[in-house]
Amino acid sequence: SMIKQMLEIYLSNPNSKGQLIFTTHESCLLDLKIFRQDEIWFIEKDKSGQSHMYSLSVFKPRYDLDIRKGYLHGRFGAIPFLGNLHDLNWD
Repeated sequence: SMIKQMLEIYLSNPNSKGQLIFTTHESCLLDLKIFRQDEIWFIEKDKSGQSHMYSLSVFKPRYDLDIRKGYLHGRFGAIPFLGNLHDLNWD
């Protein structure tokens, strides 16, 4: 994806002294070849609507694990909603 290429260019610059913080729903970026475990964070809402933030590193995944696949299967919580928006409880 285009965003993945942009990040790879940014991260490959050895002279970069900046910090990049962003949010995305782009699951293709869940890749340990791009980011360290402590650089990937998830946010999940509980039943009361409060958000909780936690790092991938709390799960201690193996370095060869397909993080994207694990995320899409709900292994790390913060399960993405991929259904019909009309099925959400908006009340």
